[in-house]
Amino acid sequence: MNSYRADLHIHTVLSPCGDLEMSPGNIVEKAAQKGLDLIAICDHNHTGHARLTRRLGQALGIWVVYGVELNTREDVHCLAFFDRDEQLDSFY
Repeated sequence: MNSYRADLHIHTVLSPCGDLEMSPGNIVEKAAQKGLDLIAICDHNHTGHARLTRRLGQALGIWVVYGVELNTREDVHCLAFFDRDEQLDSFY
């Protein structure tokens, strides 16, 4: 059985809780330093950095899953994940 190191809830600067150091490039570099195989970018109600982060991750051998953190009317936070560009486009 293969084992993988993953972080499936990462925000970029596009999220209100993000800061300027949370650029796609910095995130992918830090993931590589930590030995992560898989990450998911889950900004709050936004998918703007998904494709760029995936391209940067591919260059370093990191699988980047498209994600988003949805905020409901009830202020519940839910994570949604997408594997393909078409799914991301349909959502956004």
